[in-house]
Amino acid sequence: MRKVLVVDDEEMMRLITRRVLSKDYDVVLASSGQEALEMYEKEKPDLILSDLLMPEMNGFEMHKQLQDKYGENVHIMYMTADDTEDVEGKGFDLGAQDFIRKPFRPDVLLKRVSNIMANLETITNLTEEATTDPLTGLLNKAGTAKVMEEVVQNEDGTLLMVDLDSFKLVNDLYGHDMGDRVLKGFADILCSNTEARDIRCRIGGDEFLLFLRGITDEKVLYELSHRVNRQIVDMAHRLMGEDMQIPLGVSFGAVFVPVHGSKYEDLSQKADRALYNVKKNGKHGIAFFRESLTRGEEKTVASIDELRRISQVLEERNITNAALWLEKDSFGVVYRFMLRYLRSYHGKAYRALVTVLKKDETMSEEEFENMAEEFGNVINHALRKSDIMMQNRTNQYFLLLPELSEEFAESVFARIRNTWRDTDHYDRTTIRFDAEKVNVEEEGFTEKRHHRP
Repeated sequence: MRKVLVVDDEEMMRLITRRVLSKDYDVVLASSGQEALEMYEKEKPDLILSDLLMPEMNGFEMHKQLQDKYGENVHIMYMTADDTEDVEGKGFDLGAQDFIRKPFRPDVLLKRVSNIMANLETITNLTEEATTDPLTGLLNKAGTAKVMEEVVQNEDGTLLMVDLDSFKLVNDLYGHDMGDRVLKGFADILCSNTEARDIRCRIGGDEFLLFLRGITDEKVLYELSHRVNRQIVDMAHRLMGEDMQIPLGVSFGAVFVPVHGSKYEDLSQKADRALYNVKKNGKHGIAFFRESLTRGEEKTVASIDELRRISQVLEERNITNAALWLEKDSFGVVYRFMLRYLRSYHGKAYRALVTVLKKDETMSEEEFENMAEEFGNVINHALRKSDIMMQNRTNQYFLLLPELSEEFAESVFARIRNTWRDTDHYDRTTIRFDAEKVNVEEEGFTEKRHHRP
């Protein structure tokens, strides 16, 4: 039920007004402007219905003080016996919603209050739409700035910049619909691990912000980081399957309020600096801003428990019964590393392009794309755990097969072909294998080539 604060120095008028409004609204009473100022902080009414002419502090003076303290969110309607135009003009200039003349008819008062409340409801809904992220239901970037600028000036706690690690791979490998499901699920994880009084925001694609009211204990924040990282992995496996190999995780950059400041822009920059250090030191953890340290010197606190946790997370994500399937950027990093490794330790490897072509011209493009994705899964499970692959085109996959001799390269191609033969697509497609032995001593120099139509 919406709340109305009635302010009038005449007791009879206060009681009459409460009787008229109390059926539809929660009504609280104040006998002076000063008392109304004190009650507003406690009651947070939706509307003030105030007498204009009161001793010591009139309605205009009370309104001005409330606006100075609370901004434009103070909604007021005046009751007055003064019918001069100057009074109404001054009131509307201050931002009054309406005037009603004393003595008033009860039905007219109810109607005018009802109209104001309906307008406030519309304003509230429009404000929520403008400040809320539609996917997650959290505050968006604009809403975050507006709320946090006030909060950090008046409350203590911890501001956390939160970043989803390796989220781009979800969109690249599983599509944007899956990406949205992960973002929504992550927002739910943040909400379930914080209190309703805390502030939860999405300020960018995979960037979030938290303000934990009253929390400045580093141990509590470490536990939050560990718990959220564990839960995001569990959620990702539920959504994308147990063989999901994306190194999803969460990095937190923390700054304490007001220890390190009370201006939102400065605090967010400091939290970003702490977040940078998490990213630089392995991701999937939390770092705290230290005033005495430079950006390059800020560090996360290591421990045996942390070491084991990180190791467990990495093992869970990478030990699967399939090759490592990466998107292009990540594949490029790993590919270059593998070439350096092979060169340093005189290793050997094959690289290959595997292409599936449609033989059946009646196959639609959508059907062909789905079939090509299924072909990628066949390749992925036909390779060894030590192999890596990426999708080069819709129907083409690039493979790096380390420590593989020529005779075993032939068996890899046969295994892929035989697995594909068991599907319904085999007779409608043609598979082409193009492979070459990698010579790591000279770039661009290769040995024997294989072509399989």
